[in-house]
Amino acid sequence: MDHAGTLKRKQTSIIFQLRTGHVPLKAHLYRIRKEDSPVCPHCERLGQHTQETVKHYIMECPAYRKERFHFRRRLGREARSLRYILSDGKAIPHLLRFIGETKRFQKTFGDIPAGEAREE
Repeated sequence: MDHAGTLKRKQTSIIFQLRTGHVPLKAHLYRIRKEDSPVCPHCERLGQHTQETVKHYIMECPAYRKERFHFRRRLGREARSLRYILSDGKAIPHLLRFIGETKRFQKTFGDIPAGEAREE
């Protein structure tokens, strides 16, 4: 399913930024000298020094464990592939819902509507 014509501008923007890695996560912001550290703020509080990358945010960060659990249940086995999550039209509405539920980009983008994800 192609969502190019159905996604709102900020939905398209966040998906594009996640795909390119040029997204307001600390690893990218550190690379462009907008942050002092690339370390995930949630993991840093746990004494870990994991960089906050796209992969970390979507696949690993313990701060979003609950949201990721629901995301993976909705998406199924394919949720283990970052490539699939970021590129397949069936995954995009579920990814947008995950992004909205985590509220990670709310300061930058405001609320991210989930799109038209259907439970199957």
